[in-house]
Amino acid sequence: MKILVCGATGFVGRHLTAALRAAGHTVIRGVRKPSQPDDITIDYCKDTTKEAWLPRLAGIDAVVNAVGVLRDSAKQPMALLLEQTPIALFSACQETGIKRIVQISALGVDQGIETSYFQTRRAPEAYLNNLPDSMRFLIIRPSIIYGDDGASAKMFRFQAALPVHTLPAGGRQQLQPVHIDDICAAVTRWLADDKAHSQTVTAVGLEATDMRGMLDSYRQQLHHSKAIHISIPSFLVELSARVGDAIPASPLCSDTLTMLNAGNTANATEFTELLGRPPRSYRDFIDRNMADASH
Repeated sequence: MKILVCGATGFVGRHLTAALRAAGHTVIRGVRKPSQPDDITIDYCKDTTKEAWLPRLAGIDAVVNAVGVLRDSAKQPMALLLEQTPIALFSACQETGIKRIVQISALGVDQGIETSYFQTRRAPEAYLNNLPDSMRFLIIRPSIIYGDDGASAKMFRFQAALPVHTLPAGGRQQLQPVHIDDICAAVTRWLADDKAHSQTVTAVGLEATDMRGMLDSYRQQLHHSKAIHISIPSFLVELSARVGDAIPASPLCSDTLTMLNAGNTANATEFTELLGRPPRSYRDFIDRNMADASH
């Protein structure tokens, strides 16, 4: 199968590209700055119409949209990157006869949380759900994704390695981290299944925890003794989030805090069925070699 992966240099897209190639597929990377022979140039800030995508889809059998941003900004507007351009891409897929689409979305989209991130994620999902039955789609809604080379995973491992954990509001925010390898395995398995039907699946790890429990587990996997926990009062966290609103590079802002406080967990049954096996638990995410090297 010839598959176009949009956002192929991002964390999720990079891993999906490797997994799909390992499964024997021909992967065309959709990137802003081509560096490999089969790369094609795409720009989600400019390719906002169906007509912009039609010539790029010649000979393509399936499309994976793995483009995503967590913060809205003038350089990376969510209205274009998460909503308008994906819809233009899916419309072009329909016109060119592409039968398979994979959309990497986010857990919590359907929970009524009115942040820009979730609002712009909803429209592409709604568009896919209105496609003809002849077209099949997989919408993956992942929780926090863990991968050794992921920015968030590196940040959490760094925090876990510290002897003192400063935890916002006690670190009781509910999480259910999912491993990037399970995301890739699920997508690869769905694309390989001739009888696969259109579906929306919450992608979560085997079990839920909270921020404190996740960091404690990562610390244990890194072979460190127990950390000291210090709770940061909620009003200070909210103040920091408001400061983060003015700093586009900050991962903490009012919207991300709202989503964190809302929780990020779900039943793993659907994802288990899609995978064909249970997903991994956050309790064994850290590779033994990495843990030994850090000890």
